[in-house]
Amino acid sequence: MLEKLRQLKGSEEREAFVLMEKLRPPHIPNRSVRNQPNSPPKLSEIYDTTGELGLFCVFVADENGKIVTNEVAGPLIRTKPASSNEGGVAIGVGVMDSVVFHKE
Repeated sequence: MLEKLRQLKGSEEREAFVLMEKLRPPHIPNRSVRNQPNSPPKLSEIYDTTGELGLFCVFVADENGKIVTNEVAGPLIRTKPASSNEGGVAIGVGVMDSVVFHKE
């Protein structure tokens, strides 16, 4: 692949390539709290987790396609078992989390 990218240097075709390195986030011992309908919340045992940072965004356009607003509305953290390679919150593996900033 490196040779192909060298051949494409300076061309528009090269702009179509996205090179990424797999992220290897740290594993953090943690607990999760899950709510089930009609039952009290349950606190899990401690297990290794990883976190995913995302952003809540707001995009609104009018009927003519004119952008009314397009902005970041806040952070989103998803926490899931470190052993999980699949999805997260949507498939019931992960949980929504809160961001807490603190000075060291």
